[in-house]
Amino acid sequence: MKRSFFPEMSEKDVFVTVFYPGASPKEMEEGVTIRVEEAIRGIAGIKEVNSTSSENVSSTRITTTGEYDIDETLTEVKNAVDGITSFPVDAERPIVFKQRSASFAMFMGLSGDADKITLKKYADEIEYDLYNSGIMSQITVSGYPALEISVEISEENLLRYNLSFAEVSRAIAQNNLDMSGGQIRSDVEEVMIRSRYRTVDPEEIEQIIIRANPDGSFLRISDVGKVKKQFADVASMSLMNGKASISFSINKLPNEDLSEISKFCNNLAEEFNANHTDAQLYVTYDFLEMLKGRLSLLYKNGGIGLILILITLGLFLSLRLSFWVAFGIPASFLSMFIIAAAYGITINMISLFGMILVIGILVDDGIVIAENIYTKFEGGLSPKKAAVEGTMEVLPAVMTSVTTTIIAFSPLFFIEGRMEFMYEMAFVVVFSLAFSLLEAFFVLPAHLGSSFILRRSQRENFGKKLRNKLDSFLNFMRQKIYGNSLKFVLRWKYVFLFMPVVLLIITVGLFGGGFIQSTFFPSIPFDQFTAEIAFKPGSGEKQTLEYVQKIDDAVWEVNEELKNELNDTLDFVNYTFVSTGAAFNGQEVGSHAGNVFVLLRDLEDSGTSSYEVVTRVQNKIGPIPEAEKVKISGRHTFGTPVSISLLGSDLDELNAAKDFLYRAMKQIKALSNVTDANPAGKREVQLKLKPKAYFLGFTQASLTNQVRQGFFGEQAQRLQLGKDELRVWVRYPKSDRINLGQLENMKIKTIAGDYPLSELAEYTIARGPVSIKHFNGSREVRVDADLLNPYDPVPPIIEKIETEILPELTEKFPGISIEAQGQQRDSNEAMEQIMKYFSIAFALMFLVIVVHFKSFSQGVIIVAMIPLAWMGATWGHGIEGIPVSMLSAWGMIALSGVIINDAVVFLAKYNSLLLEGVKVKDAVFQTGMARFRAIVLTTITTSVGLYPIILEKSFQAQFLRPMAVALAYGVLIGTGFILIFFPVLIMVLNDLKRSLVWSFRNINLWIKRGNRDYILSEDEIAAIKKYPEREEVEKAIIMGKRRID
Repeated sequence: MKRSFFPEMSEKDVFVTVFYPGASPKEMEEGVTIRVEEAIRGIAGIKEVNSTSSENVSSTRITTTGEYDIDETLTEVKNAVDGITSFPVDAERPIVFKQRSASFAMFMGLSGDADKITLKKYADEIEYDLYNSGIMSQITVSGYPALEISVEISEENLLRYNLSFAEVSRAIAQNNLDMSGGQIRSDVEEVMIRSRYRTVDPEEIEQIIIRANPDGSFLRISDVGKVKKQFADVASMSLMNGKASISFSINKLPNEDLSEISKFCNNLAEEFNANHTDAQLYVTYDFLEMLKGRLSLLYKNGGIGLILILITLGLFLSLRLSFWVAFGIPASFLSMFIIAAAYGITINMISLFGMILVIGILVDDGIVIAENIYTKFEGGLSPKKAAVEGTMEVLPAVMTSVTTTIIAFSPLFFIEGRMEFMYEMAFVVVFSLAFSLLEAFFVLPAHLGSSFILRRSQRENFGKKLRNKLDSFLNFMRQKIYGNSLKFVLRWKYVFLFMPVVLLIITVGLFGGGFIQSTFFPSIPFDQFTAEIAFKPGSGEKQTLEYVQKIDDAVWEVNEELKNELNDTLDFVNYTFVSTGAAFNGQEVGSHAGNVFVLLRDLEDSGTSSYEVVTRVQNKIGPIPEAEKVKISGRHTFGTPVSISLLGSDLDELNAAKDFLYRAMKQIKALSNVTDANPAGKREVQLKLKPKAYFLGFTQASLTNQVRQGFFGEQAQRLQLGKDELRVWVRYPKSDRINLGQLENMKIKTIAGDYPLSELAEYTIARGPVSIKHFNGSREVRVDADLLNPYDPVPPIIEKIETEILPELTEKFPGISIEAQGQQRDSNEAMEQIMKYFSIAFALMFLVIVVHFKSFSQGVIIVAMIPLAWMGATWGHGIEGIPVSMLSAWGMIALSGVIINDAVVFLAKYNSLLLEGVKVKDAVFQTGMARFRAIVLTTITTSVGLYPIILEKSFQAQFLRPMAVALAYGVLIGTGFILIFFPVLIMVLNDLKRSLVWSFRNINLWIKRGNRDYILSEDEIAAIKKYPEREEVEKAIIMGKRRID
């Protein structure tokens, strides 16, 4: 089986990207985004549509429901977008693509003393080698802007030579090309005619002739300006540990192997570093190493759990018997691996956790069968007869219990969203259980039927002495402790009937008092974090770079402080990546934004945590009043803790509502990093034509086009250089477009001569939107926040916002609607799935139980154990100090199938004793005594198999612990309810049946007495009025009599 860090998620997103150079966000929204949204509106299977209209580009993300094949949806979206005929003329062709399912594999960094052009050359060679390896295909290179060719002509030269940008642009486009002129063809030869003068060399482009002069001379580009091949003039600083760098991010597809990718990348880094001195290639984050660390954790805990199970079985059963019971574990896993490999299941954290989770459950059916065979053998039967009778007696009950467990895990197959990865865990559990059932029914009895396994040895050895003592202890527990307790409980059954109600009230009080907490998703420590900063849009890169370098320095200072305090020689920080030009997941783009990405070492057993590192960095940096937004936080595994969207059509009202919400959330002390997810507008010089411009024949478009040519550039060509596309721009030199005075004095060419722009247009300076976001067709603004204490529960904070802030917001801004995002939304969706799929699973489990016992009432009392086990699971969270979360909820769903196993076995034995003629009360007591050892053993094996994960404190295990706690404590405490409270339910149900039978008989008697034609004898009346015996109303006895008759 192949390895991957995490299970592959299904492909559900389709993207539509449209580039429109020079367009404002509002132009992009009205001319492109809205038209795309309208075109795809009628496509089936779309869950939601998110879009962003930014300067020069519109991006639309279409999230599907998963009901239809993603490729069919992609085709429909392509057809719909291709059918749009009203895009702006200068807009480029839409790019429609789906996001492929991929997971992280490797982060690499190229850094050194070489200049950026040289680093890019090395990066291109490395990228080529990576692709050429044939073992990876998802490679992203970042750290530099696009290459371009800039033809820069000063206004002075334009005036001197009476040129325009358009003339220069036409000269380049019409001369720098390869063009076929046909061919010369004869009987003897064929010769192609071609003009081949396409070049990307700046010196050759400078020699292009713009025009011929009357004196016979030529005016070349070199006579009027300079041609440069350079990186695009955008904020793009990228540093790794203080040196210029280029980063590689490598993802893996489902059919690619993480081990092969890791091996190749590490070898490539060694080879590159051996051959270069001016740059080094670093493997900054190898996900295989992290996977190995987490897998070793799971292997260790799984191994400990397995050993504990073997010890438990060996102590309470014979050693030979326990070996063959435990044999079901590897047999089931090996069989499951064959099916899993065929279905593309990989070895990853989730599939391995499924194996650990099911280890203790796998032996349950084997324990019940083996314990029953052992009991028959102790009763005097031969090994072979004991194996046959012991197996056949419990076969229906075991089949039912395993079936209900499989059904309980089945909803995990259908989860969507963030919890979709549970599919592989469900696969491992379900197929392992199915194969364990076959092994327990056919392989286990065949081995236990041997006289070598079951033999009455008279030899005294240490093992036998120890087992005899344990048997004596178990008998003491069963006879003295449990037996006397059961008698007492049955005597006061109606008092104990209300025990769950009392415990439920106590549990509610524990939640209310904060002893047991609840949240949407658990807070999991991270091994990386990001410090992001954004100033007012329009601020220069110099200020941004200054502050991100201060943050970078603070990170390394914290690193040194921790090393000194903890007497550690290893760095706590492995790498820092400083970059400018973007922050806040691309929400802030420009010279005003920057970030520092920090990769930490494995902090397990280091004496500190990632949360402490982040807190120290925050304290060292302190407040930055000059910045508009500052955020220092780790990656949120399960989404942003608090995120609220405001939807509306009026942009001004939306911004006012956003400001109100932002200020209100800043007042909540439990929140930190409150940020506006919609960036503030960049300063705009908004031109308005004067009457003189209209007299000279200008329109808003024609005059703005001349300004655009000088200050943005006119695109003359697109040239291909290797894998890079170079755009050729004709414009002013950078020194001529750096202030407003140069704009005012720019000469505009008119039919009457050249005029300064200030004579033809006036301008105002205002802030326009940097981007306009849509959510399902409505304009959207969003406010996000983190928790000050990452372990605080989120629901109370959400409740505070919903009760204290949002009502006032809706009153002040009636045109605004509110949509929950982040963890709240994911939790709501997960809860809907739980209600949808678990209700079906619950109905199926109940149906299986009812069919097995042929009794609706017995089915009811069995499923009544489920909420009691859930209550035990919540107590376990309180004991372990873990908040109840959505992960716990899925653990409780799995618990539903596991906990009723013991109830099924208990009730099956009870019914068999009734058929043997045992009185009801005696049958209840004897069942408890007979099934005590098997129930206790299955509980211990299930719990001890999971307990190593529960005790694990490493951050890698934190998202596994809630499910492990829910299952282990749910089974442990739920078993106590089965042993004590389930007999009470059986007796109370018997009393209820007797009362109902007696009531129906007397109603029938009253009806018959009203009929004069019907005469009853005194004996018949006395028989009807007599209260039924307990045995009369038991379904098992009634059905047994029918079979005899």
